[in-house]
Amino acid sequence: MEVRLALKAFGFIVLGVVGIPGNLAALLLFCRLFLAQGHMPHNEFILSQLVFSNLMVTACRGIPQALTALGFAELFNKGACKILIFIYRVSRAMSITTTSLLSSYQCVVIAPSTPGWTLLKRWLPSHLPHAIVFLYGLNMIIYSTTPIYTEAFRPNRTISEFTLNLEFCIVVFPDLMTYVVKGVVQIIRDFVFVGLMAAAAVYVLLVLYRHRQQVQGLQGAGRKTEEASQAVLLLVSTYVALFSLDNVLWIYTLFVSRVHPAVSDTRVFFASCYSAISPVLIIATNRKLATYFQCGSKRKEAENIPNASRATIAQ
Repeated sequence: MEVRLALKAFGFIVLGVVGIPGNLAALLLFCRLFLAQGHMPHNEFILSQLVFSNLMVTACRGIPQALTALGFAELFNKGACKILIFIYRVSRAMSITTTSLLSSYQCVVIAPSTPGWTLLKRWLPSHLPHAIVFLYGLNMIIYSTTPIYTEAFRPNRTISEFTLNLEFCIVVFPDLMTYVVKGVVQIIRDFVFVGLMAAAAVYVLLVLYRHRQQVQGLQGAGRKTEEASQAVLLLVSTYVALFSLDNVLWIYTLFVSRVHPAVSDTRVFFASCYSAISPVLIIATNRKLATYFQCGSKRKEAENIPNASRATIAQ
């Protein structure tokens, strides 16, 4: 196997091994938390939506990329490609917009109680489900025509000029205008929401800095708010860093006549990293989830000890 393909397969297999169980574990922990409490705090509601989106991204992009690199061609038929690419596009968009919503919500929570902020503090929490529904609707509308242009990948097929080759499926645009318009809409959407999340994160950072200057050690609710804000800042900074690497490589491809496949593979890898890394960060920075996760691990160890003892006696 070619070295590039071997590294690509290894990289996406690692992302799948980390991302799919990680997102599933986080999602199950959120469900367990909801059943235990009877409700879900607003911050964790947004995080649960983010985890679900990242699970879909990892499953719909990481696994096909790994299988393609291992030499499995013609994985999906036309119908499967249409469904797979639509779910991937919407889920990736939801990952961006939900992270932006999380950053903006934390910005509102930590903001001082001035008249303008107080209005938002009262209005936003009860409208978070509506915001999630709106984001799903917006992203579905943006990608509503994607299934029309999506087709199955065939090795011997001649690929037209305005085609996105995902290696396991292809998206064939009818003309230059459609190709450009779709790309511009996606770029504008991405940069608007990434800019919003970055601006909100900077504001949260400034507010935390002021609190630290004014108060020597926060306690109670203030301490919890600070911890939640730091967790959001970690998620946002991770996303912005990976998004920047992705776009630096994308800009590079615009100025090179022949792009080496390794560059494209690297860009796709960085674009997929956030979906695999974020559940680890979420569990590690959320005390409730970390506690549930540790309790589950200890319970499994306790259940295994009697089994091991019985096996020893039987011998």
